[in-house]
Amino acid sequence: MSGFSAEWLALREPVDHSARSDVTLAGVSGWFARDNQLNITDIGSGTGSTLRALKPILHQTIIWHLVDNDDALLDVAKHEALGDRVDFSLADLSDNLNPLFSHSPDLITTSAFLDLVSESWLENMVKEVTKRKIPFYAALTYDGRAECEPRLEDDNDVLEAFNAHQKTDKGFGPALGPQAADHAINLFREAGYQVSAQESDWIGNSKHKRFQIMLLEGWYEAAIQIEPDQKKKFQHWLQNRISLVENSDASLFVGHKDFFAVPA
Repeated sequence: MSGFSAEWLALREPVDHSARSDVTLAGVSGWFARDNQLNITDIGSGTGSTLRALKPILHQTIIWHLVDNDDALLDVAKHEALGDRVDFSLADLSDNLNPLFSHSPDLITTSAFLDLVSESWLENMVKEVTKRKIPFYAALTYDGRAECEPRLEDDNDVLEAFNAHQKTDKGFGPALGPQAADHAINLFREAGYQVSAQESDWIGNSKHKRFQIMLLEGWYEAAIQIEPDQKKKFQHWLQNRISLVENSDASLFVGHKDFFAVPA
């Protein structure tokens, strides 16, 4: 479901946590301010980054339910969550949404997940969530904006190919990719929910060299799948980009959106 390595998730977690919208987090905290206990289900949980992001702002007793289809990532999550009240489910949500609701959640959360799913999957998920009137917090959904500094001639070609790859099948049918956040927000609003949405952009600089290199390598691998005839050009681009990062001469940002959707 997450499709990412534990190494990559560990590298990106500090960047993720810095990027998360404080306004959206305050909305989540405020909505549940009068509750003494919460059941939270996190889908596509990976190693449990959402749990670690929300713990400082939620002061209730929390029973977590982490759902992912990668048992290696869930094993890491189990180790990281020692001392927390957490249930874990190894599940493929591509054709079965039952794990979302099996623990009667007061809140469903997800991070860096919605851009992987198809339009039909997202529409069905929103329908099932809204008919149960469950609040929904989604963080770090990629929205197609990305930029590197200093700029290189082939940046746009690589990013165009990467964004095209974002719309390929990630296990749920053709993915929404950069359109996912806006489509989800519209679906919740059409269902009568109130939605607060903010940008939550990654900022990578000289403190994040390994993060930047792994991200650039990921862009390259995706780009050559879409444009295999451009492999040589894209290899040259990657080598130049990595050289800039290693010399502390590079930075980048990647656009994301956070939103919190609640029954009106």
